[in-house]
Amino acid sequence: MPAPDVVARRPDQMASAKAKGQRGADTELLQSVQQLLRPAAAEGDLLGLFPAPFAAYAKDGLAARIAFKHAEQLTPAERDGVWALFEANMAAVYEADAQKWQPRAKRRELFHDDARYFLMTDEQGELLAFTHFRFEVEENLLEAEELAAAALPRYSPVLYCYELQAAPPARRKGVGRRLMQLLELVALKFKLHAVLLTVQRSNGGAHAFYGRLGYKQHPSCPERNGFEDFEGIDPGHRIMWKDLRR
Repeated sequence: MPAPDVVARRPDQMASAKAKGQRGADTELLQSVQQLLRPAAAEGDLLGLFPAPFAAYAKDGLAARIAFKHAEQLTPAERDGVWALFEANMAAVYEADAQKWQPRAKRRELFHDDARYFLMTDEQGELLAFTHFRFEVEENLLEAEELAAAALPRYSPVLYCYELQAAPPARRKGVGRRLMQLLELVALKFKLHAVLLTVQRSNGGAHAFYGRLGYKQHPSCPERNGFEDFEGIDPGHRIMWKDLRR
């Protein structure tokens, strides 16, 4: 019986095969994390998952109701209210951080199909505050040793808080804290790893607020390595998170 052929692969062939194997493993991992997010993304009434008192808020003379909506469910008046509050609060902040104010791009982001909202309104239905959030796969763009040091997987199922905005009458009355607590409860309900958010560099008040709530700089924040990933240029934002893994 003749001896079987033995094919010796060149180092470049072996490296290519290893890379393909790694890509395959990464794809499987990504798909498994995406699967974890589907129940949260499909939920039609996140607020209904919690006791009725969570839909009401009262403090220091403020009486408000909280509602949950997918972006596509927002009425024209609600969309206008969300945009007006965001523009009033953030246009100057973007300009202070030397970031181009792009209203059309921000509108697309705010009202994307994946956007979810908790809206807080007063007794007359006027918008007091809102949080825009999404359920996302966070790709932790770190080297293997950095991932190990931070105890992070390559992909994490997270709730990403895109916006938290409050109108002047609702400030310093615990409104932001209540909405962030709701986001954290939702993330815990669906066993997500964390709540992530991005804060503009010049927004010192937001940095302090999130710090008081226990949020810290994310291991992948651009600031971590002197903005090396951005060719040494500060992109004008910081990534913060609260790790909810138990």
